[in-house]
Amino acid sequence: MVLGFGAALGVLAAASGAPPPAAGAAGGGPAAAAPGGTLTLLDHRRESLASLRGRPVLVWFVAAGCSSCEASIPAVASHLGAFTRSGTRVLVLGMYGVFGPGPVGTAELARFGKAAAGTAFARPGWTWGVASEPLTAAFDPAGIPDAYFLLDAAGHVTYQNSVPVSTMGALLAHLPARAAAGG
Repeated sequence: MVLGFGAALGVLAAASGAPPPAAGAAGGGPAAAAPGGTLTLLDHRRESLASLRGRPVLVWFVAAGCSSCEASIPAVASHLGAFTRSGTRVLVLGMYGVFGPGPVGTAELARFGKAAAGTAFARPGWTWGVASEPLTAAFDPAGIPDAYFLLDAAGHVTYQNSVPVSTMGALLAHLPARAAAGG
């Protein structure tokens, strides 16, 4: 119920043009440094968010039972080409506490992702993992799913919003310049 309410708040914020919960700067001043933390990939390897520096990355938090997440996954899948052309890695993270720990959690996330994305789940261009508690709390202290953060190659937040299915145009417009051709 809490996840559904959180998702509804994200949808309302996106639809109304209001900043999403946990919204931050989207340009104008210097980009804020993204918080650190770790994640567990579907193959059970642990990786730090800092290890992804060197190219832009979209960090997107999802949760099972989140209807806007389920709707956003195919929308993001249909634009993986634009992310790839911009050199942006899409990192889909199951929120800590929603998916179980260890192999159980990664299996739950994989089932959720495959159900929402279908055959696009296996396409290159995105990486799936479960966020650690500190990583989830640092990016999304309110625990509201379907929030995303676009990081530049240095790991600074350059744009953030929620509910990609409703905000895809704005997200694509904020991709690095290489993305301008196509979608």
